[in-house]
Amino acid sequence: MRIRRLPDHLVNKIAAGEVVERPASAAKELVENALDAAATLISVDLRDGGAALVRVTDDGVGMTADELPLALERHATSKLPSDADLDAIATLGFRGEALAAIAAVSRFTISSRTRDAAEGLRLVGEGGVIAQRLAVPAERGTSVEVRDLFFNTPARLKFLKSPATELGATLRAITQLALAQPAVQFRVAHNGRAALTAPAAKDLRERAGAVWGWPIAQRLLRVDRTEHGLHVHGVAGPPDLTRGGRDDIVIVVNGRPVRDPALLQAVLAAYRPLLARDRFPLVVVAIDMPAADVDANVHPTKAWVRFRHPRLVQEMLLAALRDALRTPDVVPTMSAAGGATWTATGPSAATDASALPADQHTLFAETPAAYMPGRFGRVLGQVQDTFIVATTDDEVFFLDQHVVHERVLFERLESDLAVGAPPSQALLFPETVDLPPAARALLARWRPTLERLGFAFDSRPDGALVVSAVPALLKGDEPRRLLEAAVDELGGPKAEAPAMERALAFVACRGAIKANTPLAREEMERLVTDLGRTRTPYFCPHGRPILSRVSMHDIRRELKRTW
Repeated sequence: MRIRRLPDHLVNKIAAGEVVERPASAAKELVENALDAAATLISVDLRDGGAALVRVTDDGVGMTADELPLALERHATSKLPSDADLDAIATLGFRGEALAAIAAVSRFTISSRTRDAAEGLRLVGEGGVIAQRLAVPAERGTSVEVRDLFFNTPARLKFLKSPATELGATLRAITQLALAQPAVQFRVAHNGRAALTAPAAKDLRERAGAVWGWPIAQRLLRVDRTEHGLHVHGVAGPPDLTRGGRDDIVIVVNGRPVRDPALLQAVLAAYRPLLARDRFPLVVVAIDMPAADVDANVHPTKAWVRFRHPRLVQEMLLAALRDALRTPDVVPTMSAAGGATWTATGPSAATDASALPADQHTLFAETPAAYMPGRFGRVLGQVQDTFIVATTDDEVFFLDQHVVHERVLFERLESDLAVGAPPSQALLFPETVDLPPAARALLARWRPTLERLGFAFDSRPDGALVVSAVPALLKGDEPRRLLEAAVDELGGPKAEAPAMERALAFVACRGAIKANTPLAREEMERLVTDLGRTRTPYFCPHGRPILSRVSMHDIRRELKRTW
């Protein structure tokens, strides 16, 4: 077969396969064009999830009668005046492929008028071929109507999902752009019914209120950090505002929503100690940087970008989110009507005193320094041998003694690892532990990590494990129970957490004092003081809240006290 030059219509179809995967792709490209045209109002009409109709109308600068036909040609754009602009892209689109690709696989109608033109121009066609050119009265701006997407590419058409699925994908794409551009008004309708109404907003919190609802938006934490020429800003949900998926994690780079695995991992790393397993936060963060430091020309859909200093961007994002999550605003509060505003579950919840090591009291063997009320005020006492009560002038705190101690031990173990290894306790008589094959395989995989924390065990020819040492914190626990618990914890689904972090959390949880354990006042004061010195004093390593608080104002109001 001889090499031949492909005809233009076939080239356009091939290009469309890269740029336009589904109705959501077409809607995204058209909305990006509207944003690049300085639109302040963008209306999107959809039918049957976008497969039957995607219409995007804007009030942007519009196109002249000479420019409009040119916009349907591949690699025709107004967004790259010179070659140098490709190295510092400041617009969402820049290749000049989207309109040509969409027109090649649809029946299209495009109308546009500039501010100075007396009338607009309308082009009607299908399969990339213009059939009609009409002068029409029109509002300033552009309207692109795409009907019967993929009507001439049956192979692509058959891969479309149900209208509901396609609608979900399209709304996600538009919502991300709406969150990325809060100053622009968005209206989206599906089959004639409103699907999204987002008035122009002054900031991300206000826009989030239109997208997620005001009860959620009011609880979002402010994210703001500027350093090294980068500005990270946005909003982030407290740990109780979670989802079962990652759709509500929106990362925006210079106004462009992006899917960057490394940045996503930075977001998850910030929340990792605070969330229950398989839950994901609500986050919208915008990263502003010099255009020359980011390259958007790395993927046909422009969803991925490349950074000049990727590690710096990741560390800045992580630091900004951690700063937001360390504020007291994320601490659960207790209403006077009863009940905390939220609770969480996790391995820390299993705090039965029956599991208390025989020498638990040695954890407090050090002579405490003179007690000085700190971040959580003055200790009043203990409730049900489980909760420590402390107070400041403005608030009363109820602290779960188990998770308080777990957080303290976790950070102490981290510090020990930074300078060497935590103390290990050799067993006087090594103990043989027989576990199922799957458990043995898991422990073999985790063995280097566990050994760094003070475990020591070997395998016998018959597969049984011989345990000769355990972390000093856990020396009162039975080796068999320790290994079985390690298998349960380390074999769980939270695979994204680093291995050492999960192992540290396991040891801290097992070594912490348990519920239903009476404590002397000095022990309670020592715990509360140590907690106030930790980096993350509001959540245990598994994400469970450490304390609840009730304000004196609420108490006075409930008791109708006027002073």
